[in-house]
Amino acid sequence: MKRKINVRLKKQETGNFIILQYTNPRSMNTQRLKTIILAACTLLIYNAYAQRAGYEQTELKTWEFSKDSTNWQEVTLPHSCNAQDGHSAKYYRGKAYYRCCPSLSREDIKHPVYLLFEGAAQAATVTVNGKVLCHHKGGYTPFVVDLRGVAREGDNEISVCTDNTLNPQMIPVTSDFNKNNGLHNPAFLLKMKDIYFSPEAYGMYRLHVSTPYVTRTKASTKVETRIVNAGKKARKVNVTLTLKNAAGATVYTNKETVEVAGGGAQDYTKTFEISAPHLWDGLDDPYLYNVSLTMSDEKGALTDQAETKTGYRFYQATSGNGFYLNGRKYPLRGVAEHQDWDGQASAVTPDHTYADYQIMQELGINFIRMAHYPHNDLELRICDSLGIIVQTEIPWVNDCGVNATAEYFDNMHSQLDEMIRNLYNHPSIVFWGMWNEVSTLGDAKLQGKFDADRVVAETQRLYNHAKSLDPLRYVGLTDCTVFGSAQYQQLAGDYFSENRYPDWYQMGGKDRLTKEMKAVHERMGKANIAEYGGGCNPFCHTTDSTVMKDRNNDSRHYEEYACYLHESAVRQILKMPWLNFTSLWIMFDFPVAARHEGYIDSDDGIHFTENNARLYMNDKGLVTRDRQTKKDPFYLYKSLWNHKVTTVYITGRRRKGSPKDKNVIVKVYSNAKALTLYQNGEKVQRLDACPSETSVIWTFAPLKYKTDRDTFRVADDNGNSDEVSWSAL
Repeated sequence: MKRKINVRLKKQETGNFIILQYTNPRSMNTQRLKTIILAACTLLIYNAYAQRAGYEQTELKTWEFSKDSTNWQEVTLPHSCNAQDGHSAKYYRGKAYYRCCPSLSREDIKHPVYLLFEGAAQAATVTVNGKVLCHHKGGYTPFVVDLRGVAREGDNEISVCTDNTLNPQMIPVTSDFNKNNGLHNPAFLLKMKDIYFSPEAYGMYRLHVSTPYVTRTKASTKVETRIVNAGKKARKVNVTLTLKNAAGATVYTNKETVEVAGGGAQDYTKTFEISAPHLWDGLDDPYLYNVSLTMSDEKGALTDQAETKTGYRFYQATSGNGFYLNGRKYPLRGVAEHQDWDGQASAVTPDHTYADYQIMQELGINFIRMAHYPHNDLELRICDSLGIIVQTEIPWVNDCGVNATAEYFDNMHSQLDEMIRNLYNHPSIVFWGMWNEVSTLGDAKLQGKFDADRVVAETQRLYNHAKSLDPLRYVGLTDCTVFGSAQYQQLAGDYFSENRYPDWYQMGGKDRLTKEMKAVHERMGKANIAEYGGGCNPFCHTTDSTVMKDRNNDSRHYEEYACYLHESAVRQILKMPWLNFTSLWIMFDFPVAARHEGYIDSDDGIHFTENNARLYMNDKGLVTRDRQTKKDPFYLYKSLWNHKVTTVYITGRRRKGSPKDKNVIVKVYSNAKALTLYQNGEKVQRLDACPSETSVIWTFAPLKYKTDRDTFRVADDNGNSDEVSWSAL
């Protein structure tokens, strides 16, 4: 019988980006419908930065590119010259060149003009009409370039030299991810009037919105910006602040006159309260308000407009009881993720980003750790809209030696400043990260012997700087040593995360994850697991349980062993309710030139072949880099986290079979209430409840093959089922 489904599309503007959401309370499968609508609609309407009233912001998509500044080809941003060679033993590290020639009118150049780069990796030199205007060090944070005095009528020659050469004075120095080259995030041309909201002082949104006090009965809102007067004479302008709810109704408005001296700037701050705010409530109700500032001159003509989204929420990370959102216990469970896509490297397009978030929505995450650097702004706008809580961090990874210079640490502060200033408005961000695994993993040849005391001192400086920029959010870090040293137990931070790989990098001992995380909890208080898991080649299998539990061959990353690792972690995490967030490593496989592992395939656990396509890859992902294969552990977490759909998934489906003289074990990941197993169409066993304390790992009694190739089907009582066929080897 066909069912009629009524869908109401609700348009939300997130910054300068439009998302279509649906409201469908009667749908039996809302998660599936949401995925369909995101796929069908949002990919078609992407228009990241259209013209704004009061000023023009034009995306510069088409550039010419060259590695040697002589042989040029046309490319479209985002772009990286490592899109192909990034998946190899040695990817290009050096200079690359981009150029474009936007045209400006005589009227345009009478007023301020800027370039805005969302990310130019890893360092960038910007030259306009032959004059060097900017040397920027940091591949992942937005920055602007002022063209006043250089812009001219007609074509303007913009040249950007990007450089990912190893630089010991700029983070990241060493890392377990590729440091790509290129204009891998969008770039824009901004044309202003003579009096405008500053993109330099308050970042790419040109205003900051914070919510210092939020309860269910009232909330305060603080709006800040800087008004710049590029003219010679003092000006009086009318500034109108408006807060609108998701339906477009005005909740608050204020108009006041501000005087700005000629050639000067004036800070604008307004704090107000509203009653009974509609809370931004995570996945359940990610409700967003719109904040806009408009500015008009003495005659009433509009001179500028800036706007953003905000969400009212209150939260608490605790030492003893985990995370709370809006007064209710809300364990944060999710994934870490890199900005990477097969054939794109870090130059990920909006279409790719949407596809990724459809997969993560299917998984049911409510938390994401954006590793190990700030990701493009589009990702944060999506997380705002979907209710996914975020940790984002600067790329201080591994290195801090006795020879590290002041320039190195100043660069950290610069990247931290740009991250917070530009991403400040996103309600999805709750955690700012200062570093990841700064330890003896660094390269002593580049900075000298590891200096733990310097790490502690510089972390304190970074923490103080972050809190001065944003006193409301949590600021913390991610360790890999269980904070075992006396120095590291003195580290500054609001939260402390640990990367743990029991039975992968750290071998031996039942419940080792629990023991080590209890040590972190006792030493540091507010504890999290930022990484855990292990390599998983979904095309490498074994039926030998003794091999499965002994990682003694790094060329063979058995899918069955990955299941064992994640099942063990899930069992232990469920018994640690004091963890505020956990993020498994990692959502999608990604390339690492230094990795030479996981390249052996086997569909039967007997015959093994080398597959060079799997070299130079960190294959700990739940999904392959090409997004074509969701590995078995994906469905473990989908069963655990996604309560909107019923999952029934038989593990080991890519395995050819098992030895005929051994028992057949059917293991299922499912959040169903009861399951029934059928062999060749005949019912053989029913489980009325999950036999595992996880409530999602079902193992049926051992069976014997009845033919040379048997079919096994598992079904719940509502028609959800899964089926595999295995051969008797």
